[in-house]
Amino acid sequence: MVQVQIGKLHEREPMKMPKFSFNIPKVKIYGIDIVKNFLYFFLFIVLSLAAIAFLISPAVHTFKKTKNEYYQTKFDLDNITSEYKRKFRELNTLKNANGKIINAFKRDFDKKNFKMFSSAFMDIKNIKEINSTVYKDYFLKTTYILNATIKSPENFYKLIDALKNYKAVLRIYFPINFVKNKENISLTLKLEHYKLIEAQKADVKAH
Repeated sequence: MVQVQIGKLHEREPMKMPKFSFNIPKVKIYGIDIVKNFLYFFLFIVLSLAAIAFLISPAVHTFKKTKNEYYQTKFDLDNITSEYKRKFRELNTLKNANGKIINAFKRDFDKKNFKMFSSAFMDIKNIKEINSTVYKDYFLKTTYILNATIKSPENFYKLIDALKNYKAVLRIYFPINFVKNKENISLTLKLEHYKLIEAQKADVKAH
């Protein structure tokens, strides 16, 4: 019998890659490795630039944007403040120039005081309140019916001129009913008193 021995095939060994090695040259001065320290310094510069690019740069951009918004807001505020001061000065000028009429709009109508004021022009017999209504949203208009006697129509027109200096705001409503008597002229007229509504509210709160 012939025995045939089959040898085991040898397994193929994997290809080995060639090895490359790079040795950093060492240059020492007084025991300090110059090359290694240079590489560390270069790495530090690269990391610093990366930090500036990714961290500090956005913060600087945000700061500039916020700074521009601040100056714009300050500019707008200065303009508004300047306009407010200008209007405030104008308001004070108008207030000083028209202080008398403003105070007159705040006063109530005093029947006794008005009779005394009018006594130089007419003899008031009766003053009767008719109604009160809001006039142009800002004023309370109160209407009165007045009965009086005068010596002549001239006295009546003198009273109208004198009302410009009266302490309250009054308006005589035309037409006027005149009736001639033996010695005097009897008249019936409608008198309107105007007062600021805010002043009216202030008086109510005070009481």
